[in-house]
Amino acid sequence: MKNLIKKCLFVTGILACLPVLFACATQSSSGYPQWIESPDINQAVGRCESHALGRHKQKECALARARLELAARQGVVISAETVLTEHATNLSTKSTLEGVTTQSVESVIKARLVDSYHDKQRDIIWVLIEEN
Repeated sequence: MKNLIKKCLFVTGILACLPVLFACATQSSSGYPQWIESPDINQAVGRCESHALGRHKQKECALARARLELAARQGVVISAETVLTEHATNLSTKSTLEGVTTQSVESVIKARLVDSYHDKQRDIIWVLIEEN
């Protein structure tokens, strides 16, 4: 009788652990989702660190970077130039940031958001998009 109770408790313990194990199956050993390191062939990953204008702009930044990756695969040419000028005196500091972006689009790229992940410790947002 004791052996039967021990076996039942053992099986119950194993069954209780299964949902936890399956929930962790989509995460790599580093704690990040597997799609960050190995997206499918028709998918792209974008990431963005902290953004001065908040979480919404941070996610938009990550989405834009993922779209740029998809665009590059299709031969869309995108170039950007950014100039940062700083002037400092004993009383104040002045910085100006100028950006110029030119874009040559030969095709329409449609994509949808598949998943996103927020690394709260480092404040990095990762997004996974795929072509429609």
